Amino acid sequence: MYNWLRKIPRFATHQSIYLPTLPIRRQRRHNNNSGLAYNHHQQPSSSATETARPPLPPMRTDSLSSSSIDSFASSAYPATWCTPYYHQLCRLLPSCPSYVLPAWCGRYRAFLIFLSIMLLQLCCFLLFCSIFFAPATLPAPVFPDKVLPMGEAARLLTLNIFMRPPGIKNNWSDYKDDRLDYIIHHILPHYDIIAFQESFGFATRRKDELIKQARLRYGFNHHVESPRKYPWDISVDGGLLLLSKFKMAQSGIIQYPRGTHSDWLSRKGALYAMIELNPNRRFHMYTTHTQASYDLNNVINLGDTYIRLGQFAQLHEFVDATANTGGSSSSNSEEPVAPIMILGDLNVDAAVHPTGVPVTTPSVDSSIHYKMMTDVLKGIGADPKDLGLTDTPKQQRLFAHPWVLHDLEDVVYKQYGYHPVTFGDVDVQQDKTVVPGEVVLTDHDQLMTVQSIDRIYWAPRNSSTVSIRAPHVEPFKVKENTRLSDQERERLLFTQISDHYGISCSIHID
Repeated sequence: MYNWLRKIPRFATHQSIYLPTLPIRRQRRHNNNSGLAYNHHQQPSSSATETARPPLPPMRTDSLSSSSIDSFASSAYPATWCTPYYHQLCRLLPSCPSYVLPAWCGRYRAFLIFLSIMLLQLCCFLLFCSIFFAPATLPAPVFPDKVLPMGEAARLLTLNIFMRPPGIKNNWSDYKDDRLDYIIHHILPHYDIIAFQESFGFATRRKDELIKQARLRYGFNHHVESPRKYPWDISVDGGLLLLSKFKMAQSGIIQYPRGTHSDWLSRKGALYAMIELNPNRRFHMYTTHTQASYDLNNVINLGDTYIRLGQFAQLHEFVDATANTGGSSSSNSEEPVAPIMILGDLNVDAAVHPTGVPVTTPSVDSSIHYKMMTDVLKGIGADPKDLGLTDTPKQQRLFAHPWVLHDLEDVVYKQYGYHPVTFGDVDVQQDKTVVPGEVVLTDHDQLMTVQSIDRIYWAPRNSSTVSIRAPHVEPFKVKENTRLSDQERERLLFTQISDHYGISCSIHID
């Protein structure tokens, strides 16, 4: 490239200008009588001018053979046995093509150099991104796929692990690496199926490490994740991850349209997997993470709420397209219609927070946002009045769908009789003082907001062979882990593994 740029003329002219090197002629002649080398700088005698001085060889215009380097190599080093072969090879090879740019390019010499450097850097950047931001290659499974015997149960967990891309944090630090190590060693061993939210893979290998260790250590041979994103997408992935020790007979992914606020950068969506507990028992599993807008104190943010309801409607259409076709593709299945599970961080506070009521009081009543979410997920649609829309006909419901999932229910609310807190919880000290339950990871604006935003929905669909039992909120407090020594607890700089609580349950087959 340097030699190419050297040929660009520095001034305007009416024709192209070549910049050749000075030819050095090879002049080695010997006198047959005296044996002395012929010196062309000496003046020959007049009598020997025509006979003793042979004609000069023709000058070659090839810059390679007429350069000073070639002349130096010919004179400084004696001829060897391979010299004739070298020159013969040079004659056989085609000469290096030369191209002289027009004279007007000389005016933009500095710009062309700058442009070449920038293009080179861009190519290097694209090559780096295509390797670094792509999913890592996973090792082959070590354990066989798990098959659940009849009469036994599988353990299931949903958890927002708060593992955002590098550089994003709420407080001093999110301790992502320490919490990831804790999850691998103290959470994964106790479950068979796990749905993670906010497990982002953009610009980090933490998600790849989680998938790899789950496969090698505990036999999570199957997984589905949000599509990875690259810098030119101007977005990050949705952060969803499904891990399963059981075979996934089917799987699928959808992406919602871009949200608002900071969610515009995250391509949120939903994951689907048909979990095959054994050859005759399956269920449909969906996990999602929707538009973040917690609607505190029952104040409706119409823009965020409308976007979120649209995402729930799109999820319902996804369920209709994947689960409304029977429970199995095999003809010998005993389960004609498989149950449906929808779980994850739905970002809708189901609890009601009346003024004057202590924050420690459980919320038995359901918020209007929770009711709209449930109706849209079922396919019934939302009442326009709940959104403050008065010009809509009374009989018309928003986001309604022809296929209705009537038996979809919140199993956690059914189990507890109220909406348990899963985010922004509080602790009551011995002197009855109420303090935030977690301050290391939770944003200060969300402390003591006692929200119930993580859910497990279950639709049995008239199935009695696959059932869900014992749904339970899992705080995952570090101090409650009896497998840790006192020294190990002191070394940990976080009090719980996420700013969210997890929800676990058992899947039984009969």
